[in-house]
Amino acid sequence: MKAMSESKLIIAPRPVRGSLTAAKAGLFAAFMLAGAALAAQASPPADAAGTASEDDMFGAAETVTQANNVSKEAEGQSEFLKYDQVKVGGSFTGKVGFTSAWASAWDGSAQLFDSSSHYLTPDVEGQLTIVAKPLTDFGVNMDFRTSWPFATTSNYLTSATTSGSSTIPNIAVWSLYSKFNWQDNVYFSFGKQPISWGVSKGYFQPADDIFAVSTAIDPTNTGKEREGPVSLKTTIPMGVTNNFYIYAGLPTNTDGSTSVDPADARLAVKGEYGFGNTELALAGFYSYNDHPRALLMATTGLGSWNLLGEAILKYGSERYFLTKDALGVVSGLLPEAGNFYFTGTAGGYYFNSDSRVTILMQYLYNGEGQTAVSAKDAYTYYLAHPDQIDRIKVGTHYAFVTISDTDLFAQAFGADKLGASLIAIANLADLSGYIMPSLTWKFFDYISLQLGATFSFGEAGDEYITYGVGQPILDTSSSASLLKSLSNLPTAPGAALNLTLTVGTGAF
Repeated sequence: MKAMSESKLIIAPRPVRGSLTAAKAGLFAAFMLAGAALAAQASPPADAAGTASEDDMFGAAETVTQANNVSKEAEGQSEFLKYDQVKVGGSFTGKVGFTSAWASAWDGSAQLFDSSSHYLTPDVEGQLTIVAKPLTDFGVNMDFRTSWPFATTSNYLTSATTSGSSTIPNIAVWSLYSKFNWQDNVYFSFGKQPISWGVSKGYFQPADDIFAVSTAIDPTNTGKEREGPVSLKTTIPMGVTNNFYIYAGLPTNTDGSTSVDPADARLAVKGEYGFGNTELALAGFYSYNDHPRALLMATTGLGSWNLLGEAILKYGSERYFLTKDALGVVSGLLPEAGNFYFTGTAGGYYFNSDSRVTILMQYLYNGEGQTAVSAKDAYTYYLAHPDQIDRIKVGTHYAFVTISDTDLFAQAFGADKLGASLIAIANLADLSGYIMPSLTWKFFDYISLQLGATFSFGEAGDEYITYGVGQPILDTSSSASLLKSLSNLPTAPGAALNLTLTVGTGAF
């Protein structure tokens, strides 16, 4: 899975500069007024004013859970106790995987004991979190992360004839932000922090994509928190179940610059309104050098299912929309001004605490998909025109399904010993995708062994064939490497078997 995720072309979208037209200004004003109106629908009850939980005070990520009748703002002042000491925690991940892949698994050329490639994938990662809360209304969170290899070597020229090298430690500041409040009525967090303002924690997260720095999502752990930019988050409780949020952030990529153009600042507002087990949210996003968006989000409960939906209306697009003429020549044009683009996702999450069965199903409609060319045509064009590459999905319709049982045959093997999962990802427009079944045996809490497989399906030129199983990974380190790797794009479905040993993984 790690190899496949690295093969994706993921480049931050180019900022689109231009004058602030009356249409854009008017649209953003409408977003702001709509968000404020939604948040103001209910007034705070007298007995709940001025109370909030530590999660909301400190800007913790929102989760896709069934809405409660009593919000965290009414849980009580006991959540505001200060820490006598600085708390240190984190996690360690240790894995060693072995993969055998067959590039063309179904054309009769593949041999079971003669794979196209085989390789080891060591995975050693560490996370260190430091939380300080010296006062009841002020705290600081710091999160540092590292992974193997723990350093990289960079070569450089010292003169026309000599060169040197330097070793760069692989240690990242994943987050660093403070948390404080004003008179227990308005809650702030400022610094580099995750902004999880959407309701989807599935494989498709279009709302969170707007602010997220990390663009790839692990299909085996879709709820994993995503890295965010430097930002200020303001939370204003408007009642027991209602909240109003204001976000102000820097662009996701500043290219290492310590100064930022004010026109690149990113602003957003969101109002939440909860009733029964349903929660609705209306939001608006604006940046002078980006395209404004209006968002409608909802979650609700239906029996054992949690249903979710996100709808995004975008004014304009930074994407080069591709066309192909009769001679097969692909060209790209920016869209005409004044166009609207809709993106939406809907899905459901099910969990049975008795059987330990989890089901997640999700559909994505991408209104900025490339409908006139195949995925391979699109990637071929992008590789030849790297200034036009973006991170928007190529297709229009996608689906994601995962089914897992962490306690399979408990009576025969023992509780929590054998687990199974099945993951499927598909581009419904070109009918290509991945199917990934796996079985996991837990020896004890800190050692487990997983046997998994990955099968791709589709035809030549389809999205998940172009990024097929067992094929050379596209090298995006330079234009020359891009064009060289282009000739190796697969044209047929592939398969891979992997064996992963997890050792000593845990949190502290």
